[in-house]
This record gives sequence, C-alpha cells and structure tokens, in this order.
Amino acid sequence: MPTEQARSMSAATHMDRQTFLANLRQSGLLTPEQWSAAMKVIPDTPRGRLVARALVEHGFLTKFQAELLLGGRTNGFFLGQYRILDQLGKGGMGRVFKAQHQTMNRIVALKVLSSNLVNTPKAQQLFQREVKAAARLVHPNIVTAYDANQIDNRFFLVMEYVDGPNLYELVRSQGPLPVDLACDFIRQAAQGLQAAHALGMVHRDIKPANLLVQQVGTNPSAPSYIVKILDFGLARLHSPTPENAAPHETILVADNTVMGTPDYLSPEQARNLHNVDIRSDLYSLGCTFYFLLTGQVPFPGGTTMDKLLRHSTETPTPVEQLRPEVPPAVAAIVRRLMAKDPADRFQTPAELIAALVAVRGVSASGAPASGVLPTAVVASPAPSDATGAAGAAPVAAVVSAPMAILLDVPEPEDAAPSFPTDFPGIDDSPPAPRALPIDLTPTPSPSGKIPALSLRHADMRHQLGQFKVALVWAVGIVLALIALGWVLLNK
Repeated sequence: MPTEQARSMSAATHMDRQTFLANLRQSGLLTPEQWSAAMKVIPDTPRGRLVARALVEHGFLTKFQAELLLGGRTNGFFLGQYRILDQLGKGGMGRVFKAQHQTMNRIVALKVLSSNLVNTPKAQQLFQREVKAAARLVHPNIVTAYDANQIDNRFFLVMEYVDGPNLYELVRSQGPLPVDLACDFIRQAAQGLQAAHALGMVHRDIKPANLLVQQVGTNPSAPSYIVKILDFGLARLHSPTPENAAPHETILVADNTVMGTPDYLSPEQARNLHNVDIRSDLYSLGCTFYFLLTGQVPFPGGTTMDKLLRHSTETPTPVEQLRPEVPPAVAAIVRRLMAKDPADRFQTPAELIAALVAVRGVSASGAPASGVLPTAVVASPAPSDATGAAGAAPVAAVVSAPMAILLDVPEPEDAAPSFPTDFPGIDDSPPAPRALPIDLTPTPSPSGKIPALSLRHADMRHQLGQFKVALVWAVGIVLALIALGWVLLNK
C-alpha cells in the first residue's frame, strides 16, 4: 500500500488549480485585498503547482506555505497572533518556526514543544525551565526572548529571529575559519556566557550549532558579524548561595542519562549533569574553538561512549599540528579551555576574554567581529566528525541573505515535487527541507556512569558471553559425536 507521504507527494504533483485555490482560501493566509491582488498575477493554467509557484514568486506565499497547501493542508498556519512562514529546525523538544506577528509585523522565531511531549510533566518542566532562563537573559550576544505562551496545550517561546547560519554550518560549508575571526567569535560567545554566569546560569549545551552568526552594518566592503548564543533550554538555574537553592531549579533526569552533545561535552557533565558550573561551558567552548580552527571535532569517530570516555582520558590532536599557522598562544588557550580538571581551565568567561584580547589584540568592548570571510560554496552539512570542507559561494551571502525561496527553479511539467508535502507544522510529521537546518535543542544521549571502570566491566561481560557461546557449541559437538558413535556401534 502507498504510504501517507507518497500519497501527499502525488497529490502535490497532480493537484489542480481549483483545489489549490480552495485550500488557499480556506487557510486564511490571504486577506480579501491580498486575494484580489493575487488573482491578477496567477497564470492561466490548470496545474495547482504552477499557481503556487507564481504566488511564491510574487510574495503572497512562502515556499513552506505553498508546500503545505499543495499537500492538502488547510490549517495550522497560525499560532495565536503569529503567522507561520517557515520551519527553521527541529529537535527532541520540538520544532522552531519563522513567524510574523500579525499586528506588529515583527519577524520572530517560535519554538513549539512537540505535541507528543506536551502532556508529559518532564517536557513541560524543561520548557518552563527554558522560559525562565530566557526571561533573565538580556545581552547582545544571547538570542533575545520576547514572550512565552500556551494555546490549546501548545507551549511556545517567542524568540529573536537571527538571519544567519550557525557556526557548525559555516565551518562545514567553508572549512576552518581565519584565526582572527575564530578568536573574535569565541570572545563574543564568552561575553554572552559571562552575562549568564553573573546570573548563576549554566548553558550545558555549548556547541557550534548553538552559536548563530549574523552580519550587521551596511558597509559591504567591511562587513561586521555578531555571534549570539542560542537555546538556554538546558540551563540549570542555581543560586549563587547554596542556602537559596531549590530542587525544582535543577533539570530532573535519570541518573543514567547524559544530556548534552557528546562531541563537546565536558568530562564532569558526562559524569553528573547537576554537578557542573560555568567551567563546564568553557570546556565546551574550547571544543567549539577547536572545531572553528581545525574543521573537525576534538575526538572524531567512534560511538557516543567512546567520545565521552576520550573526553575524560585522552588529549586531542594539537591544534597546531592540524593547522600549523595557528599561533602557539592561541593553541595554548584552546588547550587550557579543554583541560580535564576544571581547576586547570579559565575559571570564568571574563578570564578567557582577557586572554583573547591579550593574544590577538581584539577589542574587549563587545563590538562585532569585522572582516571578510573567505569565499566558499554552501554545502550540505557533513557528519559531526567529518574533516573535509566544501567550498565556492560568497560567505556574505551565507551569513546575511534571507532564506532563499526556491520555487523559481525551472522544472519539467510532469516532474515530481522537489519538496515533501506532508504537513510538518505544529505536530510531529517530517520537517520541510531547507538550506540551513538548525539544531535548536539539546541532544540527550543514554549512557550510564562513564568512567573507564564501567567500560572494562562491559568488555569483561562481552568476553564472558563469547566464552559461554563457545562452550555451548563444544558441548553440542561432543554430544553429537557420542550419539553418532552409539548409532554406529549398534548397527
């Protein structure tokens, strides 16, 4: 039997003009005035797909909206006062959409809790934690939270929309960044962490994908960039004074669960989620610095358990060995950030900022980074442990250009649609594709206590299991030979 997605794809390919316009009218996406104007620009064709393309080209619909209408969707385009324009990303906690406030016309990012999690107390608890964290943070290097609300059991957070890629996408598409630029991006991230540290907050999932970069200013010959920290959804809100600490201010997870991203997780956070401080974020920022300078994570390859163990026991390949032009002083900063013992690291983000200012001579005032990024092609993101980099379109276009609407690409009349048509709105169906997928939520990874002793025990259990299997086979063969001998003797 055909799958639901296959049926939706077929419907999108063959939907006629009348059905598409009926879906559009029922959706409420266009006002009466917009409807009248739209009817003047659509082509005289019976094919609904060509009508949709014309409406996207003339700005009446976004590609995302057209996809859903072609797939037969007529609702889910609004959430309260917000009109959904595009899907920006998804993760374990929910999906993030680009949206527009209907009264203020402000473009925002909506983070909506997954519908399959909305009735679980833990998911709601984590969401409320993110709301509380975001409400306390106001800083140029942190994504601003505007509002949080609940509509019909849908919990959502309204955030600043940052029109630019994250650092993971930037490095994957262009390779290692210039040393000066990488230093300044890390400095800006440290400024945001220092502001959070002053409020007693720990991010717990610092990684390149949670650092957005946006071009600011209007001078194309000397562009400036600002880095903003995304997703304080894993932040532990703890009081600077222990007597004021409350149990509900800590994320509640099972003892054998690791929360965070293994490629950037500090040794102490892998052992105990709750017993960490800002120095854990600095370790993760050091891993991020390593990635910006080398184009690879500190410990590529292996399983989640392998990565966590190596963070605790091994030293990564030195930055200067992978990239000889990195100054020794910068490489030393990376090594200190990634020290196994928190006491050997920078103790606060402010200390890191001072070290970067001293080494590179960058401004400590918080001004955005400036300079021209290298030219490269925007490629599809590679796996997190990949070391290669593709390259060849101006990075300024990657950093500053709005998300492209691609329905203007010519295609054969009878070609299958180049996008999925099942609705990825405020539910759990597959997401719509986009050029720059952004991971906006933390990555829970099941694991137990991960010291080397646990792995040795696991290896011993594996060897014992293999011995038992061999023993069973040996006994079986002996019994078979005995039976065969008995048969032969009694003939």
